[in-house]
Amino acid sequence: MEIPKRITKITQQKQNPKRYNIFLNDHYAFSVHEDVLVARRLIKGKEINDQEVLTILKEEEQNKIWQKAIKYLSFRPRTTKEIEEYLINNDYDQELVQNVIVKLQAEKWLDDRRYAEVYTEQRIRIKPRGKRLIAQEMKRKGIASKYIEESLSKIDNDTEFQMALELTKKKVHQYGEGDWLTFQRKLGGFLQRKGFSYEVVRRILRHVKEHFSNDQ
Repeated sequence: MEIPKRITKITQQKQNPKRYNIFLNDHYAFSVHEDVLVARRLIKGKEINDQEVLTILKEEEQNKIWQKAIKYLSFRPRTTKEIEEYLINNDYDQELVQNVIVKLQAEKWLDDRRYAEVYTEQRIRIKPRGKRLIAQEMKRKGIASKYIEESLSKIDNDTEFQMALELTKKKVHQYGEGDWLTFQRKLGGFLQRKGFSYEVVRRILRHVKEHFSNDQ
């Protein structure tokens, strides 16, 4: 027969004021975050059974995962795949991790569609890359193809050309010491490695050749 359990004391932890120690029948039983304390209405004098204790402990573990996730997201935005891998690598229960991810998505802490938009905008403004390489980078981050395609659709031919031109300006003097064929091979290879298509590379080379020829 199950022995009745009553909360006889609740104390706030000195080192972590957001955590509380729960005493059942005058003996320390477990500690919980204030969110769990409030959600489960844990107050002195309340009776709880063994099943309720297990439920509380499960919610407490899930709250720990939530707090861990929020802290990780506070440094910079993450994709769903990134946060999932981070939490799993911290040896948290996979079912609880999925529960947390669903909540993060519902509260817009995780939004892969928005992440793809911002990531693409940053690549355009700060670190120019070709559409092919940007797509590869986002795919590695676990972003769905539909979001990748949607965000990259905002990069038209002229925008991609301008991004390639920005990179070219930084390399033209480095590669411009030799003959045109050597320059063309080096610059073309560099731009292709940065994810630019053959059409964009060819357009850049035509553009640069005019200036290259004029300087000779």
